[in-house]
Amino acid sequence: MTITSEANEINFSSNSYLDAYSRINGMVIVGEGLADRHFRHLARLFPADSEELLRLGAMEARHAKDFVGCGRNLGIKADVSLAHKLLAPLHQQFIEAEKKYDFVSCVVIQCLIIECFAIAAYRTYLPVADSYATHITKYVLNDEFQHLNYGEKWLKDRFGQVADEVEMCIRKAVPVTMNLLSILHPDLKAVGMDPGELVAEFVVCFQESLEQVGFLPKNAQKIIRSLMVAQMLAA
Repeated sequence: MTITSEANEINFSSNSYLDAYSRINGMVIVGEGLADRHFRHLARLFPADSEELLRLGAMEARHAKDFVGCGRNLGIKADVSLAHKLLAPLHQQFIEAEKKYDFVSCVVIQCLIIECFAIAAYRTYLPVADSYATHITKYVLNDEFQHLNYGEKWLKDRFGQVADEVEMCIRKAVPVTMNLLSILHPDLKAVGMDPGELVAEFVVCFQESLEQVGFLPKNAQKIIRSLMVAQMLAA
């Protein structure tokens, strides 16, 4: 694939780029690895869907390995220790929900919030990716929609019973996710990504997902708007 004009303006070998990329690459690798773990947990929670959930988890594990290759291609070592630290709060919310038998929150955290965030991040990264990472990011992006679709269908089938639980989980977990953006803001800019564009992509993807689950458009907009306002006030 021809590298875009945005990517052509980036010096992929500069120290500032490689330093920032080590942290972004670490976040992606650890994030995909945690997604694999989450899907394996979900497979135990939903035995009837275990085969499908294990398949989705295996896809996430492959993504992690492929993104290791992206870092290796640039000659950097991913900062996975920082990534584990930054992703721990969201992972802990998933584990706590599982312990409380709050399976709705487990699905919302992994299959809606994390997947929408991943889709938004990969969409924003693609125009500025190096040629090696472009191919990998494109196929990973396509895979993430399968994971999102699983969560949307699971929640849609039960929407009348779980709508309030979905909204409660969103209000707890989305701010944790958005906080990652504020921490990584300088690194995102250093690798050519626009943090504001990433937020916009997330909002679009997440609203579409909430509507797929069963929320009326005006209610989905209200939920997201309140989250964005709270995020700005907390900044």
